[in-house]
Amino acid sequence: MPTRWACPQNRTRVRFWGQAEEKALTLVGIVPYYMDKEEKGSVNNMGDIISERTPLLIAAEINIIKHQTEKMVLNNFIEIGRRLTEAKGLFKFGEWAKWLKESVGFSQSRAEKLMRLYDAYGLQQPALRGSEAQALELPNLSYTHALILLGVPEEDRAQFINDIDIESLTTRELQLAVNDLKQSQQEKAGLQTALNDEKEKNTQLARECDNLKKETNDLRKSKQELQQDVEKKVMENKKLTENSNLKSYQRVSNELAAAQIKLLTGKVAFRYETLDKAFKELTYEMDLLAKIDPQVHGEYKKILNDFLIKAMEKRMGN
Repeated sequence: MPTRWACPQNRTRVRFWGQAEEKALTLVGIVPYYMDKEEKGSVNNMGDIISERTPLLIAAEINIIKHQTEKMVLNNFIEIGRRLTEAKGLFKFGEWAKWLKESVGFSQSRAEKLMRLYDAYGLQQPALRGSEAQALELPNLSYTHALILLGVPEEDRAQFINDIDIESLTTRELQLAVNDLKQSQQEKAGLQTALNDEKEKNTQLARECDNLKKETNDLRKSKQELQQDVEKKVMENKKLTENSNLKSYQRVSNELAAAQIKLLTGKVAFRYETLDKAFKELTYEMDLLAKIDPQVHGEYKKILNDFLIKAMEKRMGN
């Protein structure tokens, strides 16, 4: 149903056809109301004024026209961007800039801006027959506002537009809002990077801690194995010492026995030589005694024989 507006001061009534126009008039104090079937006959074409025109009403009309013009300009620029995107795919490398300058009078930078507008706002829907139909689907943006919004990441753009009253912002205010968003996102990205770094550090510390635990367990195990090995070596050394002492004792004992044998052998040999010498002297003396006194010689001979026989039987055995 078409909408009509009434100015409270003088009940001026104007009819327009869109929600954007309704909002613009409401902002300047013109209250909309819906006409019924009976009133339709009393209203002429869009924009007809029932009673006197006021500065307030004229300003509202101007603002509405400005808004419609901005939307139409944005829509047309998007459609130009659509066709520029289409055309660019038809040219070989190096021919694109020349065609822009000679055929449509665009610099390459301006063409890129228009194509970015199409990428941002025209790809969501197919090309429409009329610019008015497409304008109804677009947000209430001016060309300048649309360009500024390209600074907002595509995934965040729709939410950003919904979160702010973009139509009431000046170009400078919108640019500041976009800059604030970028700064916030950069800070968020910085915090996320710092968080990721901390997580990586924590992960690294956890790995190092696990490695230290493993090394500690390995060292403890090695210490136990070394202790066992030391104890084993001590036992082996003790056995070797015992064996070595036994062998040393046996060696000394053998050496002592050999020395004793050598000593006794020397003594025996000495005694033997002494005895042999004494026996020879005794024999010599006995021979002299036999020549001088055979009877006395016989008595001593018997005594000497008995002594030798008894001594041999007692000391040397049979």
